[in-house]
Amino acid sequence: MKTKLITALALTGLLCNGAFANLIVNGSFESGLSGGYAELSGGSTAITGWTTTQSGVEWFQPAVYGPGLGGAADGLAAIDLANYVYVGGGIEQTFATTAGQTYNLSFAGGNVVYAGRDGTGLIDVLLDGSMVQSFATGTSSTYMTWQNFGLSFTATGATTTLEFQNNQDPFLHFAALDMVDVESATSSVPEPGTLALLGIGILGMGFGQRRRSKK
Repeated sequence: MKTKLITALALTGLLCNGAFANLIVNGSFESGLSGGYAELSGGSTAITGWTTTQSGVEWFQPAVYGPGLGGAADGLAAIDLANYVYVGGGIEQTFATTAGQTYNLSFAGGNVVYAGRDGTGLIDVLLDGSMVQSFATGTSSTYMTWQNFGLSFTATGATTTLEFQNNQDPFLHFAALDMVDVESATSSVPEPGTLALLGIGILGMGFGQRRRSKK
C-alpha cells in the first residue's frame, strides 16, 4: 500500500509540475527532418503532428539552410511560413480542448537579413479558421534573431485548430516559426488526455497490488 501511495503522489506531482502541459505535438518541428532542408507543399503531413496549408512551408535547419545564419529557437529545426517563391504559406494542428476553458499560446518568431530578404515578416495566428492576431518579426541582423510571442484564447469546443500563416511576398520576407506551445491557463484542471493517463496509471497500480495480495 505504501508503494502504491508513493507512486500515486509521484504521478500527481508530474501533473502539477506540467510534465504533460504542452498540448502541441512536435512544437519545435524536430521530428522527421533529414538533410537539413525540405520544401513542403500544401496538405503535407511530413512534419509529425502538423499539416501544411495554402502553398506549404519550408522546413529547415538554419545552420544548413545558410552557413553563418545561426540556429533555431529550440533544437535544430524551424519552419519558414514565407514559402519559397509562393505567396501564402501556412501550417496547422488540431488538439483536444475543453469548451469554455482558457489556454495560453506561446511561440518563437524569427527573421534575418539574408538572400534579398529585408529582415521583416508577419506571422498570422488563426484559431478554427478565424484570424486572431498578426505578429511582426523584425531584425537588422544577418544572424537569425528570435522573439517570443503569445496570446490567450478561450476554447469553443472539444478540439481547437491552431494555424500559422504568412501572406507576404516571399522574395522580400522571411517568417520563421519555432517552439510552439499551448497550455491550459487553469493548471488545477487537467486536460482529458492527462486525466485518462492518470486513470490508467492508478488502475495499473491497483492491479499490481491485487496480484501481490494473492501471492
